[in-house]
Amino acid sequence: MDYMTRQDCRNIIEPLLTPKRLHHSECTADAAMELARKYGADETQAMIAGMLHDCMKCASKEQQRAIYEQLAPMKPEDLEFTPVWHAFAGAAYLELECGIANAEILNAVRWHTTGHAGMTLLEKVIFVADLISADRSYPDVEVVRTLARQNLHAASKYVLEYVFSRLEQDGYRKPHPDSIAWYHQLKEGDRI
Repeated sequence: MDYMTRQDCRNIIEPLLTPKRLHHSECTADAAMELARKYGADETQAMIAGMLHDCMKCASKEQQRAIYEQLAPMKPEDLEFTPVWHAFAGAAYLELECGIANAEILNAVRWHTTGHAGMTLLEKVIFVADLISADRSYPDVEVVRTLARQNLHAASKYVLEYVFSRLEQDGYRKPHPDSIAWYHQLKEGDRI
């Protein structure tokens, strides 16, 4: 099932999410479609990935790990980053339980929390849309929204810097290795 309507997506996530998280998913889909239009990504894929990106967010860490490990063992570097497990698990759930085979959609869900070097346009759209959705109210959200309207690269870089700062404040030793790799790639892009 690779083509889905918004209602198809809602049918998948409604039993899995709280009303607040369901609202966030709807808002993320709206932001993703807007970014897709602006930057030339596929709007339907953006809507689907935006709606489904947090499908495993409300599952327990044990459930998240179990569904992900049906596809592959969790890498040692991922084990300490439990807040991002829902993204890995979400992609696995959508593939295994929902029959979604579209790699672009699955990867956009998989990478929406950490990013990685070599991000595709759709992956960047979902990464940024998740953080600029209408329901978001963190301190720098208006800065990120403004950047997203101007330059997806700059918005992504700013978001990573913001996330790195928050992780440090929350006591994590370091950001996820994939986030670091993408950040270095974004910084290299600034020099070109």
